[in-house]
Amino acid sequence: MITLGIETSCDETALALIETRGDYSTGDFGCRVIQSLILSQAELHSAYGGVFPMLAKREHGKNITPLLEKILHSTTSKGELADEQFNNILGSLRSEMQPKDPDLFGAIEDAYFLKDIPTIDQIAVTEGPGLEPTLWVGINFARILGALWNIPIIPVNHMEGHIVASLLSSDVAGGDWQKLKDLPLPAVALLISGGHTELVKVTSIGTYEVIGATRDDAVGEVYDKAARLLGLPYPGGPHISKLAHEAMQEGIIPIVKLPRPMIDSDNLDFSFSGLKTAVLYAVRNELKKTGTEQLSDASKKGIALEFERAVIETLEKKLRGAIESTGAQSVIIGGGVSANRMLRERFKTMGKEYDIPVYLPSSHTSGDNALMIALAAVIGKNEAPRMLKAHGTKKLA
Repeated sequence: MITLGIETSCDETALALIETRGDYSTGDFGCRVIQSLILSQAELHSAYGGVFPMLAKREHGKNITPLLEKILHSTTSKGELADEQFNNILGSLRSEMQPKDPDLFGAIEDAYFLKDIPTIDQIAVTEGPGLEPTLWVGINFARILGALWNIPIIPVNHMEGHIVASLLSSDVAGGDWQKLKDLPLPAVALLISGGHTELVKVTSIGTYEVIGATRDDAVGEVYDKAARLLGLPYPGGPHISKLAHEAMQEGIIPIVKLPRPMIDSDNLDFSFSGLKTAVLYAVRNELKKTGTEQLSDASKKGIALEFERAVIETLEKKLRGAIESTGAQSVIIGGGVSANRMLRERFKTMGKEYDIPVYLPSSHTSGDNALMIALAAVIGKNEAPRMLKAHGTKKLA
């Protein structure tokens, strides 16, 4: 079976094609990555210090159809729509979709390559959580393709995508058939991104219980806010991590001690708003002490290092609590923050201490991508719905 994955939950326009065989639940499952493409809008949103939803929606609408044309080069055709069929199907959707997504619908009306019906069996699309304006672009795109090609659409929870992404052995396009990594159960998933910080007990793929979550800022969000306070570009995570690494290499001692929020609480929840405020005060105090308008490079590196240590120590303490309280036999780390070098090293060491596997996504599958959405549609407990709808705050349960 060939699945087309569509991901537009935030500021990455992503499409992927996978081929699968067998049944995941019986252990004879195989997967082959045909193609996975991601078009990032990060540079466009850097002027805003974060994602501007309506700009993101417009860019998805403009970019997703050309991206599809590129990815369909990896497929063969199983038929062709007549001009009348093509125009009639689009005509039946025009009054509903054109006013809502003019950029998307305008691009599709001129996309005559869509008349060639590809050998795709189903479409997987992110329905939430995420930014609702951008989610609707992917959903409406899936609806149009489903109508044109007469294939089912499977809605996928974005967070489930981050769970299954770490089970892939390879994300190489055009690669060989692969088995997914064995997942001893129960497992604990730590999902850390710009919009989420969650600890999830995984009883099986498709059966989840959120056992800890942030009460305010997500960890990726606080990285971006701390970076802004340090005068660093968006997205902030890679820039803070680079400075922290340089601080360690240069033996820089941080000029401030930052809090580890809720690290000793009797639950598995997180809170990062106080850490963000502490960085603000640290920057202000250093500028006042030096009588300058900008932090020195050494001060920036020292604050970045202390900030990163505070975040990782907090995540580690909560993850340890989750492992011990659930009796977890394996750990999954997912989401864009999982690309952090220091974090990956720390969690690998933790896995050795507990003698359990820790699964980390590749650089390609750590951030938002459609490969994880396509895979989740196949191995998760997802079904074609009566009606597709964007769920900006959709929960994982």
